[in-house]
Amino acid sequence: MYVLFILTQMITLQTKANPWTEPISYSEDRSLKKWTGNTPGYWMGKKDEVHLKNIKTAKIKYITFNKGGSTISLRLHFTNNTDAAFKPDQHHEQTVPRYEIAAYRLNRMLGLSRVPPATWRTLTKKELMAKLKDVTWPERVRILREVNFTKDGLVHGEVSQWIPVIKNIPFETLEWRKKWLHWLAPWNQLEREQYIYASQLSDMILFDFITSNSDRFTGFNTQASPSGRRLYFMDNTLAFGKYEHGHPNVKLYLNLVRRFSLSLILKLKTLSVKSIKKELAAEKSAPWSILTDEEIGNVIKRRDYLMNYIVRTVAGFGWSKTVIFP
Repeated sequence: MYVLFILTQMITLQTKANPWTEPISYSEDRSLKKWTGNTPGYWMGKKDEVHLKNIKTAKIKYITFNKGGSTISLRLHFTNNTDAAFKPDQHHEQTVPRYEIAAYRLNRMLGLSRVPPATWRTLTKKELMAKLKDVTWPERVRILREVNFTKDGLVHGEVSQWIPVIKNIPFETLEWRKKWLHWLAPWNQLEREQYIYASQLSDMILFDFITSNSDRFTGFNTQASPSGRRLYFMDNTLAFGKYEHGHPNVKLYLNLVRRFSLSLILKLKTLSVKSIKKELAAEKSAPWSILTDEEIGNVIKRRDYLMNYIVRTVAGFGWSKTVIFP
């Protein structure tokens, strides 16, 4: 019996993880990178340029109306069996299509891969109206009334990679907010699942501050993969306002964040007017400026404010308690 006990213990020890090779912290755990990691320049395993070329040039088979929003949002169905979201220029002040392109470009500059690839596309009024499918008469009237068509019968807009399945996580609710307030505080121990959410929420709130996106925590704007573990930073058409130090709403959420990503901090430091203009210049022959000089200047002012906030937070609570994400 004693020999059998010893053999059992030896087998148990062999199956246990080796503490010398196991990750010391979640930031070193490679298995979490599927959710928390970023691959700038790639989306869903393909280069962004592949997606951008497709959504900008693929032949449209038909167009459907995206339900539920207060603005005009369309879905382009291409003949090659791929899809894209299309936000046309329209009269609504709460949606500026070019801002989605700017958010995508800034997301790349910051080493993120959370905003779906986005670029611009121009349709003719004739093609748009002719290819509408399963669209009611009131919806057709809305399009004609609210979309900004040019004198030449064109409509410019933002087109972005379609995500087939998304899951809304209501982080804005009291139930969820109680949770992540603790996760982003500089003293609480994080469990594995909490770490997955906390690292991404920190990045999202900082990103929304830089872009001054006040629409994130207003309902149905915190989207994730079907598993709910990988967050997407979608719906940025209400960003880039004239607030030099961030919209009051985004500043409120920033003040709840006390834990940061080192890689994001380093990328924030590299932002400049020149580098932003260079990145936006990749959108050749766009029908409008992706961002105006004033809007670019405000991005830099918000970055400076954000860096000052991060420095003060780290000084107050210590590096080891605040800069815990890779």
